[in-house]
Amino acid sequence: MASKSTNSTNLSPNIANALCYAPIIGWIAAIVFLIVEKNSSVKWNAVQSLLLNVLLFVVNFALGLTIVLALLTPIIWLAGLVLQLVLTVKAYQGSAIKLPLLSGWTDKVIRKV
Repeated sequence: MASKSTNSTNLSPNIANALCYAPIIGWIAAIVFLIVEKNSSVKWNAVQSLLLNVLLFVVNFALGLTIVLALLTPIIWLAGLVLQLVLTVKAYQGSAIKLPLLSGWTDKVIRKV
């Protein structure tokens, strides 16, 4: 557990990281932790979680614009849900999670924040 000087909340970093990836509420937790948390690991996971949620939304929206590809949206939604569940468990276990493509974008965003 991190000391109170390294984090702003009373949550341990692994719980905060897991909350960022939690399905349905993860994007809200990620925004909150991005604003209030001082722990760099939690901030990094919050940004990656937000980018993942935006990517899933954009892909589902784009597929939904056509009738044929709209049939794929439930599959993409289910795959995103499973991915978020896996990421939640891995984050809680303390594993470093770097998603391809998104981790590079996350590093760029963190440098600007």
